[in-house]
Amino acid sequence: MRPGEHAKLQVRSRLKARAELVRGKPALAESYHEAPLKIAKTFPLHEEAGPQLAVVHMDVSPGLMDGDRYAYDWRIGEGVRLYATNQAYTRVHPCPYDAAKVEQRFVLERDAVLEWLPEPVMLYRDAHYECVTEVDLSPGSICVIGEALAPGRISRGERFAFRCSDTKLAVRHNGELIHYQRQRLLPDKMSLAAPGSFGSYTHLASLYVFSDKIGPELADRLAGVMEESCPEGVVWSVARTAKLGVVAMLAGNRGWQLQRLLTLAWDETRRQLLSAPPLRLIGHA
Repeated sequence: MRPGEHAKLQVRSRLKARAELVRGKPALAESYHEAPLKIAKTFPLHEEAGPQLAVVHMDVSPGLMDGDRYAYDWRIGEGVRLYATNQAYTRVHPCPYDAAKVEQRFVLERDAVLEWLPEPVMLYRDAHYECVTEVDLSPGSICVIGEALAPGRISRGERFAFRCSDTKLAVRHNGELIHYQRQRLLPDKMSLAAPGSFGSYTHLASLYVFSDKIGPELADRLAGVMEESCPEGVVWSVARTAKLGVVAMLAGNRGWQLQRLLTLAWDETRRQLLSAPPLRLIGHA
């Protein structure tokens, strides 16, 4: 491929949605997408804790390629409860020229709830992945974000064979920055197998919870779930952030184990903050 030709193949895609209460029930008041991103389906959910909207979005392409740019913009209106996920792993293919970049913006109005739990990110050999997530909270709103990272197709020898993974998360409450973190992994330049880094583990998962409704007991409750349900070969940690947040982090060698434990932590979060039972759109084994 001649210099500059790869730019012609780069994909620019955007998904924008706004959820509002319509006659007392949450609904998508506005949605816009550019292929390959799209909203596949919405599900009205009726729970004892109140009505909730579930949204499944999807990428109809094989995944993120060299130089692709995806942007998500979600606005959650006052009093709306929204759960969002996707239908498959986010696959990041080799990026010889430019990073594949994702931007995510979540704006939550007063008393809004967002539960954002997509499937894991899979980094193929020579992938270069960058993701920036920004969350803007209002008083009474709750944001739950789950994420998981798979460092390649292990059976094909792709353990940490990607070029770079660079993820950033910024959370604001009433305009004040209350949390910021960055994780940058460069396998060619870092000893990821060293103690204090990944060690003998390959997969990571995290659950982030932010709200001014969080009490000191949430971290203890999540730690109790981890201690009771953690399988052999998985390590975990739960901590309160500097302000209005709790983070649970997991490491192991089997992605499905981390996802199952992450789901149990999410279940407990729903019980504590929403007085709601576990939520399942698709049955888990």
